[in-house]
Amino acid sequence: MKALKYISILLVLLTFSQCRTLEEYNVSPNSAEIGTIAPQDMMDELICNGALNYQQRFYDTFAELMQYTVAGASSNQVIHRYFFAPSYIENCWDNCAKWSANADHMYQLAVAADQPNYQAIALTLRALWMDQLTAIFGMVPFSEAFLLRDADINKPKFDTEKEIYTQLIKDLDLANSLYNIGVQLPNPGKDKMYNGKTEKWQKFTNSLQLRILMRLSNRSTEMEIAMGESVAQKIHRILDNPGEYPLMASYEDNACVYFSGESPFQNTWGGYNQNTLSGHRGAEYFIAQLTGKQDPRRWLWFIPWSKSVGWMGAVSGMPGDETSTTGYPIMNYNIFLSYKLPVSFMNYDEVCFIKAEAYYRTDDDHWAAKANNVYAEYWYQEGIRQSCQFWRHIFCDWFALDGFLAPSLGTSYRDFAAVTKTVSPTSGLELIPVIDDAAIDNYIEEFAAFDVRNGIECIIKEKYIANFRVMTEAYNDYRRTGYPQLAIGTGTQNNGQFPSRIVYPTKTKTTNPDNYQAALDHLRATYYDGNDDMLTPVWWSAQGLGKEIR
Repeated sequence: MKALKYISILLVLLTFSQCRTLEEYNVSPNSAEIGTIAPQDMMDELICNGALNYQQRFYDTFAELMQYTVAGASSNQVIHRYFFAPSYIENCWDNCAKWSANADHMYQLAVAADQPNYQAIALTLRALWMDQLTAIFGMVPFSEAFLLRDADINKPKFDTEKEIYTQLIKDLDLANSLYNIGVQLPNPGKDKMYNGKTEKWQKFTNSLQLRILMRLSNRSTEMEIAMGESVAQKIHRILDNPGEYPLMASYEDNACVYFSGESPFQNTWGGYNQNTLSGHRGAEYFIAQLTGKQDPRRWLWFIPWSKSVGWMGAVSGMPGDETSTTGYPIMNYNIFLSYKLPVSFMNYDEVCFIKAEAYYRTDDDHWAAKANNVYAEYWYQEGIRQSCQFWRHIFCDWFALDGFLAPSLGTSYRDFAAVTKTVSPTSGLELIPVIDDAAIDNYIEEFAAFDVRNGIECIIKEKYIANFRVMTEAYNDYRRTGYPQLAIGTGTQNNGQFPSRIVYPTKTKTTNPDNYQAALDHLRATYYDGNDDMLTPVWWSAQGLGKEIR
């Protein structure tokens, strides 16, 4: 498999204190030979370019799939119609594998240098990307994936999802035990996410484990055999022991890369223009959620583009000849077309929603022992509040903006601009404050009250909104819980069924045929009519649990 065969060779030729693209490696005067760099010298590349890839995979693929946006192309070969071009499949595979391999090499360097904090960070970043890879494709190489140089294995076997997640949980437990928060990273400038603060890295490590554990919630008792305790027990052990397992505690702990905007530490979206963003318009489902609930985040995320359409989204999954996105809301270019645009791997609001779900669940004895709807409602509300405050922080603090001038019906919607609070609205315009506390309270009390009768649906719907721009998390929750309930358009492929996974890249099948066939045989033996298609479910999904041959 070429992607994994060359990862360890090509991608450790990293630049120092810069964020570059892969094409620049061969011409960089600052590149280093394999094994000759320090683990901290890999931080810039892993964090900066990793975040940019995280952002792009969301925009290109998972925003369309999960009905955040709709591509304006009339061709039926687009994601929201359940067509995945080979390049999109390969990008998902290659990039998740790439950053996993980089993190693995950083771990080896940190072990050789006897630097436990860097070992912990590397294990965390490897788990982040391996989780993405297996969540998207199912069975993937892991145990043999990074052994080209050490064992000359260039055709690694595919591990089962249970095997992969068992190891990821062990890795994150190990990472948590390795941190010495009394010792900050020696070169904090290399750490573009936490500026060398090891206590924040430890919080991210444990929060990531919480994400992965909730991913496995449908397999709670089955994982007990591998872990020695059920998934539910492990989640509550983490929640009940903050001293041993510190978690994110505010949006200031978010695993978020704040790009300075100065070359080379720039978000590449700053080089785009409005035409780029206009190719993907707000989707009907997402815009309806934001507008129907008067979500205070909507003005930060989208701009209504025409008076006639206003706050109405484009319909996802309709046939190409029945789809027009002209005039529908566009992503807010005042924020998104910026070299300073931040990118999050994981936010504190997601931790809040995971806590809410954990306290609400009553579907087996382990969960029922901890079920508490008062806690569930508190953390549900805190998730909404923290998401709103985070985006207010980005707009007001990071971009140093204060508010919008929202036009009346007689003024072109696209003409409103960011203004300071001291500017008086002109005739026909209304000053819209940016997510003040009163707006957040009103949203929670009037439009997003916790429904104790349908707690999981309620939690996941708000988590879906908060996870806008967080790569695959909405996709993963949808397959795990069935929420939010998305309408499937009449122009979709895949037999009109929502894609359960993405198929393997063609080059994986051709360069590692024996192990690919072994993975395929496992799918066929485990699921009714299991195959390398978008109908066969991943192991941890609700659909996978229902179709498994027992």
